Amino acid sequence: METLPANRHRVSYSARNKGFKGFFLALCLLLPATSLLLAQSFSVQPDQHGFYQLQKNANSQTSAARKAQTVTVSIANDSRRSGDAAVLSVSLGPEINLNNGSNFTLIVRTSPELTNQSDVIYISNKLVDRSSRTMQIPVGGLNANTDYYFTLLYSSECTGETIAEVHYKTGAALQKPKRILLILDKQYENDLQIEQALSVYKADVNRADPNLVFERFYLSTDPAEKGKLYEQIKSWYFDATTPLHYLFFIGQNASTYIRSYHLNPKTNQAGPGDVFSLPSIGVYAKILTQDYPFDPQQNAFINRRYRCQDVGADPIPNDISSTYAQSSIVDISYGAIVPTRPEEGKAYLLRYFEKLHRYKTGQIKFDKKALLADTFYHDGSYPKKVEELTGRWTNNDTINVPRKYGPNFHGDDPIWRADYLKKLGSNSYEIATFYGHGSPGLHYFGITPTEIQNLGKLNTLLFDFLACSVGGIDVRDYMAGTYLDKGNTLFVNAYSVTIFASTQENESPLLEKFKEKRPFHAFARGAYVSDAFRHGFTFNDAQYPLGDPLLLLDPPCTNAEPLVISAAGSLSLCSGDTVSLRVPETFTDFRWFRNGQEITTAKSQKLVVSQSGSYTAKAKQCGQEVSSEGITITEKPGPVIPVLTVETFPDRYRLRVTPAGAFTGGFSWFINGERWQETTQDTARPVLLADYSVRVVKDGCSALSKPVSVRIEKPALSVTAPVPLCTGDSVALKAPDNFSSYTWLTKDGPSVTTTSSTRFIKQSASVAVTPKRGNLEGPTSDYVTMNFSPKPTKPTLTLESNGFRSSSTTGNQWYRNGQPLPDSTRQVLRNPGAGTYTVRVTGQGGCFNDSDPMIITAVEPTPGTLKVYPNPGNGTFWVEWPDAFRSGDLEVVDNLGRQVYSRSYASKPVGPVPVRLKTAPGLYLLRLSNAGQIHTVKVVIETD
Repeated sequence: METLPANRHRVSYSARNKGFKGFFLALCLLLPATSLLLAQSFSVQPDQHGFYQLQKNANSQTSAARKAQTVTVSIANDSRRSGDAAVLSVSLGPEINLNNGSNFTLIVRTSPELTNQSDVIYISNKLVDRSSRTMQIPVGGLNANTDYYFTLLYSSECTGETIAEVHYKTGAALQKPKRILLILDKQYENDLQIEQALSVYKADVNRADPNLVFERFYLSTDPAEKGKLYEQIKSWYFDATTPLHYLFFIGQNASTYIRSYHLNPKTNQAGPGDVFSLPSIGVYAKILTQDYPFDPQQNAFINRRYRCQDVGADPIPNDISSTYAQSSIVDISYGAIVPTRPEEGKAYLLRYFEKLHRYKTGQIKFDKKALLADTFYHDGSYPKKVEELTGRWTNNDTINVPRKYGPNFHGDDPIWRADYLKKLGSNSYEIATFYGHGSPGLHYFGITPTEIQNLGKLNTLLFDFLACSVGGIDVRDYMAGTYLDKGNTLFVNAYSVTIFASTQENESPLLEKFKEKRPFHAFARGAYVSDAFRHGFTFNDAQYPLGDPLLLLDPPCTNAEPLVISAAGSLSLCSGDTVSLRVPETFTDFRWFRNGQEITTAKSQKLVVSQSGSYTAKAKQCGQEVSSEGITITEKPGPVIPVLTVETFPDRYRLRVTPAGAFTGGFSWFINGERWQETTQDTARPVLLADYSVRVVKDGCSALSKPVSVRIEKPALSVTAPVPLCTGDSVALKAPDNFSSYTWLTKDGPSVTTTSSTRFIKQSASVAVTPKRGNLEGPTSDYVTMNFSPKPTKPTLTLESNGFRSSSTTGNQWYRNGQPLPDSTRQVLRNPGAGTYTVRVTGQGGCFNDSDPMIITAVEPTPGTLKVYPNPGNGTFWVEWPDAFRSGDLEVVDNLGRQVYSRSYASKPVGPVPVRLKTAPGLYLLRLSNAGQIHTVKVVIETD
């Protein structure tokens, strides 16, 4: 650690358990690089969070003075941000070794006194142009019209010395409008309550500074959005007309974890314990010396640096370090509201903006007193010293402490705790500043969020906590957020991790912030609170300034401005016209009246009027309601409102104004709200598919019809088709009627234009239609796809001894008299009875084909029909013909369908005829057929 001057002392603690009463995260005290003396050597070491700290080496003269003669430094303002940014031009002599182990440190102070608070930038030698041995160091976040003292240090490995110093005074700030960016969680976009709260906030802010311009950015939870936000901030920071000066984070999403990697230069890898991470929001506010650039590959703000003790004289072969190893300079002032519980975020925000508005309109007042709560030192005369330092805060308070505990005490003190809570709950303060141990859920001496929530009231404007981790926003009900939500508190300055501070002459560090050029001194003299902290105290990456960044200690609020109604437009209205009435936005709580009756739905600064009457307004300014003078609106008679109709014909549309003959002053026609043509006719032919309206005029007043749409709806094709679609079928596609032509479109095929709304399709295709009415073409329908499947070959029937056989081996369904036979799907139909038989063969896609019919009139002899005897027999049978047969074919087949006998008769024989079969014994089918009629008889040849 640094060796301090004799009059300065350091206190340092280790961390303990978080969040439980009786256990504290210790307050670790940061030694800013301010005790360094020029022309002395120094070393650099990281603290427990990986942040660099300058450490002065033993008092001895060095070669710095000699080296300074070969280092020249000039400084000029940055024309893009005149008054708050400058550029140091450094030329390095040959004695300065620029190997990769070297680096530079720039100390920025507002006083030549070396003990004053300083900003520090640690710079990699990657910034140096090796050929010219020069580098340009940008420095932002400066205060206009202010003296600055710059000290440049050079180091190789972990040690170095002073090489140059320069004095510079900033110029006047550019007289340009200043931009403030509101960064809100995406969920609040278009939220009417949040919008109203922001509208009131804007009015309150612009009353104090009309030149402030508001912009918004809605941030999702996507980590990549944080990179986009930073790029937007950087772009607006250099905007030529309205540069960005303030950031206001509203919600949870902007808070991010920044990571620092301490790398081994030989491996470019971080070793155990060399990766550091902490919650931050101020990383967005660094523009010129961004030490945590956004890495789109990891979607995070990341710093890479080399451990100085590992860097030697040899160049680093693959230097991936950040150009700026560390910077405590912030270029943009900022504030934040981070709710303590995500599920109550909106209510938390609305409560804050409501009390902020009451404060800025004079409804909340605070006593001009300060409360100092130093848990390490007995406060003694500090309240009186604060009065002497500023002249504003008098009758200040401190907390009763039985004895000086010192920084190593981690216990409880009920006397201290009771006095602290009593004074916060019963007194009013503008400033309360706390110095002691802390954690996200616990203060020194046992103060928890519950203790603060249970206070009857809290009328303290601003809390400043020089305590560890009370700004740990990632912990539910974190201490700083609980203070901000309670009572009338409007600002809390806190830190998300363990922090560091230093003491001088055993004086409480709380006094430091009340001195000249320090935050509370600037705040008391009219600076915005965010500017006061940014210019008056060294920035810490873990710092969370919670609350309105544009908070003023004495917000302007007067009733000098009268409430006057102004009108945008004529006060004599035609029917259907409106006029906008408006009162100044510097007022709040607007109310409007017509003929003395309140318009209960009108609560904004603007009122749109469409009726005659006397209008007045009431509104509040600085908590007082005032009334306006009245303004009178009259109505003029005018034409009746025309009605526009659309007439539809197959080849055209026609627009007609009704009532016919009621209007004689001409017609102004509009397409989609844009002027189209002027005519004297009350009809018009549309030229586009669009919305049409017409305006008529009478006695200086006009009347506009409601728009009518000339539209051709997207047609839907109806399909008249068999199921399934099979080769040879015809499908009728039907489009809507009453069009002059139809263009039929086929995918991968030609288009055809016809006048018919029906198209027949006989093969597979995807078809759509575009209808047209005259020259107006409608949208194209969706494509209808039709897939035709092939029909199977038409089956044939063969008569067998005991039935029919289909020519198809598969897909059969047998029908009798047109009805399907149950369970008859085989190739052979056995033992058919009398009737008409067909078979249906179904193939791919469900397509089928039917056989020709086969008629069986009888299967056994009946009176007057075919007779066969003897049956059974020995092979010779006698056949008597039925009366109905005058001729025919007589045949016999075996059980396999093979013909064993055949004879044709041109005329009916007289008497029985013999049939002699020389075949084996068995069952045979004797069949007599003529003209589709068939008589069959089963005959049996017996064995001998």
